[in-house]
Amino acid sequence: MLLTNRVIVLGIIALTSWTSGFGQDVDILNSNNLKNLFNSLGHESYEVRQKTQNLILDQGKINKDLVLNESFEFYIKTKDPEVKYRLRSSMLEIIGGNLKPEGFIGIRMVDAPMRINNDGEIENIRAVRILSVVPNTAASKAGLRPGDQITRLDGEKFPNQGLAYVELSKYIRAKSSGENVKLSVTRGFGVNMKKMDIDIKLGERPEGLGSNRKVEAFNEWFQKNLEKNEKKLSDNLKSP
Repeated sequence: MLLTNRVIVLGIIALTSWTSGFGQDVDILNSNNLKNLFNSLGHESYEVRQKTQNLILDQGKINKDLVLNESFEFYIKTKDPEVKYRLRSSMLEIIGGNLKPEGFIGIRMVDAPMRINNDGEIENIRAVRILSVVPNTAASKAGLRPGDQITRLDGEKFPNQGLAYVELSKYIRAKSSGENVKLSVTRGFGVNMKKMDIDIKLGERPEGLGSNRKVEAFNEWFQKNLEKNEKKLSDNLKSP
């Protein structure tokens, strides 16, 4: 027991000594220093492994791209399952931490296909009718009203298949809060119908950033890097 505690203490001292020369805004951000840091993820002491992972996350806030790229390179080379697990979870957190919350308008809506007079021609179009507007949201600030019918998103019609309100929801959630979206809206009926384009600055979804979006963003990034690595290996094999 005493020997185990001594190993743990020595491991933490070694890690602390290695980083003690750096300030909080540290620059341990070069390839060799990061590799030394990654190696400590496989230390026999849980405390050392955890301290190392926290330090990697801190460095990811300073230089996201460098830490992610070096982490991925180390990940595909190491055989240590503990190191792989901790590097993967660190990369997920770094990528997730740089995502903005999903966009949010603030309306209740329903699918509402329309027939409109388009310069003398009757046109059947897909549309979304607003049932209610949530106070103090992007929709209310932009002046959207219950009964308004949304016919286009950023100038594009809704697809002919599927539910228009589902497409609208997916489109908005794929955006980040703070982004702008242009909605083509019809208001009123018959001779009183008005057509207008309304620019909306998206708000933040009340539930914040969902874990699924983090995972999706990580998986997309990870897959792209795997493909780049495979191409690199293939090109190297082809070289004379």
